[in-house]
Order: sequence, then structure tokens, then C-alpha cells
Amino acid sequence: MKAEIITIGDELSSGSVQNTNATFIAAQLHTIGIEVVKITTVGDDTETIVDALRSAQQKVSFVIVTGGLGPTMDDITTRAAAEALRRKLVLNKRALKAMEEKFQKYGRTMSPHNVKQAYLPSDSTLIPNPIGTACGFSLAKSSTLFIFLPGVPREMKRMFQESVTPVIKKEQPETSLVRSRVLKIFGKTESYCDQMLSDVIKREKEITFSFLPHYPEISLKFTMRGNDKKYIEKKLKAVERTITKILGDIIFGKDEETLEEVVGNLLRSKGATISLAESCTGGLITHRLTNVPGSSDYLERSLIVYSNKAKKELLKVPAPILNRFGAVSKETAECMAKGVKSLSKTNFGLAVTGIAGPTGGTTEKPVGTVFISLAHSRYITTQKYRFYGDREQIKFMTSHYALDTLRKHLIEN
Repeated sequence: MKAEIITIGDELSSGSVQNTNATFIAAQLHTIGIEVVKITTVGDDTETIVDALRSAQQKVSFVIVTGGLGPTMDDITTRAAAEALRRKLVLNKRALKAMEEKFQKYGRTMSPHNVKQAYLPSDSTLIPNPIGTACGFSLAKSSTLFIFLPGVPREMKRMFQESVTPVIKKEQPETSLVRSRVLKIFGKTESYCDQMLSDVIKREKEITFSFLPHYPEISLKFTMRGNDKKYIEKKLKAVERTITKILGDIIFGKDEETLEEVVGNLLRSKGATISLAESCTGGLITHRLTNVPGSSDYLERSLIVYSNKAKKELLKVPAPILNRFGAVSKETAECMAKGVKSLSKTNFGLAVTGIAGPTGGTTEKPVGTVFISLAHSRYITTQKYRFYGDREQIKFMTSHYALDTLRKHLIEN
């Protein structure tokens, strides 16, 4: 079965906002075996929206539309849908009641403009919005099912997963099964991975492999289609084991796992604690770790020691070390890691110091020079790196290598 995605909004067609909705929907449809044959983005123009909807009709089984369901003048999707599919706009009492209850729940007064959102094309099926005021709706025309969702990503994703996916699965033939695995890779290039896995890729004719770079990681996705669920699952597991054996520890996670989630789970499973001393990253590593719920189980504290004064006063980095070797050095990084570990009484102390640029570099220590040090009661390891890119890229790459350093030591020890 095939689908088209239509995203609506001047902010998308002008490039002011990244079109994350289309990416999310395409990935979700692929997972359940629906082939996306076209992705269209149009601005807030009735004629253009009508043309896009009519063009999609009867060419695909599903048309997923996002955006333009709000209360303002530029929210014209519902009206355009009624025109394109030749339906009248009628007051949907369920939609109106749902909005009234939301406003009452949030202690807000509903504007008369919001009533506009409850007028839907006749014969529409309401799609509830559990976290917003704009309900979605679906409408069948000939052999095509049109599904309209709000453009707010958080609302759209929740509605898609809870209400849209079950509808599409119900319409889908049982013989059309698609299963995928995603392995997350860091530390090697796409070409390296392709070369290492060339024999596997050539041998496994039933499976489609794709490398999906997402700076600074690579996602290796392998997909299999068929009608025998047990066989597909068994085959994918076998291929996953083979790939993991070949690539080793550069695979850090699976599917939607992030590096900080993996590190957090490893720390928790070992009952270990971590403290951080950040200089050039300015708290970025801590920010990433604390994005994970429950990180208080293992993150004891973090210090941003940007100046030499802070390094000396808070971490007891000796002045002679700073004077002789400089703030960006192996010696200073090790003192920072040991200092924060001693101060916090944690199992690990992780420290980073470097030159994020665009200024501050020298011939001996150019922009992008970074030292990452990890201290444990039994050992301390420090590595020098040279990263490239702008200031933001260097900071992020430093945070990624720091987390990956911790991950590898947790696995090995």
C-alpha cells in the first residue's frame, strides 16, 4: 500500500522551520509497511492546498496531511479540504465539546475564534487530540483515506501513534509485513562500515540495508518484508548478531536509543556514580545526561570550570600545572578529573578541556584541540583529540566522545 504526505504552512515552504513532521510520518509508515511515494510541502494558500489534495486522490491509499488546523486566519486546511473533497463544513459537536473541556481544564477562556476549529467536512471521523485543542479528522474519498492532523509536532506525533497507526494497520493486508532493526554507530565512517559489512550485504538478498548519517553518528537500518512473522524476526536477529560481531563496540545502541541513555543505563546497572568537570563544553555533557529521566540515580554533580581561577579554586588544579602546561593540556585534564571525583566521592570523574574556537588557537594547540580525561579509583585515562567544524560542532563532538569514552570503560570494566 502507498501513501503521500502533505505538510502545510508558510513557515515550512519558506524554510523558516524544519519539516520534522514529514520525517516522522515517513519513518512511522515505513515501519508498518506503507510505502511513501511522495512528500509535498505547500504554503498557506487555499488554491494550492486544494490542488495538492485533488492530485493525491486515487493515486495512493493514504494521504497524511499536517498543519493549518488552528484558529487563526492563516489556518485554512479544513476549509480547503472541504472544497477539494466536495463536502460541506458542519459543526462537529464532539470536537466543540472536546475543545471546551480542554480550555476549562487549563483554566482558560475559549475565544469565539476557536469555534472555527470545530467545523469539519461532513462525514468526517474525528481524531481526538489528547494534549491540544485542534482535533484531527479523517475522510474517505473513493479509494483514498485522507487523514488531517495538527502541525504542532508534539501533538501530531501523539495523535499519529495513538489513533492513526491503528487505523492504517486495520486497512493493511495481513500479508504485508515489514520489520526493521536500527543499530547506532559512532567512531567510524560510513565507508568503513560499508566495507566491513560488504559480504553480509551481498549475501543477505532478502534484506535491504541503508546507512543513515546523522552527525556525528551513523544509523544502520536493515529491513525485511514478507508474510512470515516468525521467520522475519529470526532472520533479523541473526543478521543483527553477525553485524554486532563484525563492528564491535562502535555500535553503541539500537533503534531510538541515545548515547546518553545507553551511558545512563550502564551506570545504573553497575550501581556507579559520575561527576563532571566541564570547561570548553560549558555544561553540554551534563545537559545531555540530565535529559534522561532518572539521571539523579548516577549523576552526583557537575562543575563548569571555565576559567583557570575556577579550576584552581574548585578542583584544586595546581597553579604550576596551569602555568607550565596550560588549561588545555593532558596534565590539567587529569587534575580536573581526579579533582571532581575526589570532591564528589563518585566512582568516576569525567573532565573535558579544549579550544572550541573560532579564536584562541595556536600553532601548538590549534582550534579544536580537546583533552578528555576519565578518572576511576583504579586508573585514569586521558586522550587528546583534534575536532573540526564551528564552535557548536566542536562542543558537541567533545560531548559525544566524552560520553562514548565513559560507555566503553563501563563495558570493559
